[in-house]
Amino acid sequence: MKHAIVLVALAGCYRSSTAPPLRNETRPSKATWRLGERGVGPIDAATHATELALQAVLPGLRVKTTNLGGESGIVFDVFDGAEKLMYVVPDDAPQPENAPEGVRAGYATTIFAIFATSPRITVDGHPWQVGQSLDGITNVSACECWGDGEVTACWTAEPHVQLIFEERCADARDHGAGAMLGKPIGRIMWKRVPDAPPDASETP
Repeated sequence: MKHAIVLVALAGCYRSSTAPPLRNETRPSKATWRLGERGVGPIDAATHATELALQAVLPGLRVKTTNLGGESGIVFDVFDGAEKLMYVVPDDAPQPENAPEGVRAGYATTIFAIFATSPRITVDGHPWQVGQSLDGITNVSACECWGDGEVTACWTAEPHVQLIFEERCADARDHGAGAMLGKPIGRIMWKRVPDAPPDASETP
């Protein structure tokens, strides 16, 4: 349940976020990062979802734990200088059977998902980048609504990769993924354990 909530919360929190001032801020690099089936840059399915572990595999970058509060919990923001490149969402820890309702058990050290928020993260074999308009749907399939329909998430030909559009999902729900043509990509999600897409035949 937490991840349904955190994805909706992140839709609002990170739609037009700006990085906070950094202490001892270093000059950002011009490096790009690759997102593919195995992960994002040096982060893969075996990387622990903790600030310490992420900082160890991302030397020269800054990893900051952000608590979104409530049931949304924490994420790990990754900055290069003042620019946010991505954020990492940890899995929930297993909930004890006798846990009181509404009490969080904590976090696992596995990654739930990584969200690219910078055009400096490119996708292996595809032209998709944050901020660029979708120019074809050959490799984009069914879409779903996040939150109250204010965000559209679309599956791709890469099982672990989804494209997130900060657009209301009514068009995609009513007319299919083609409705996202020309819309800017807001975020790109890599999910450690991919979900099966909804049946595209059910979309008009």
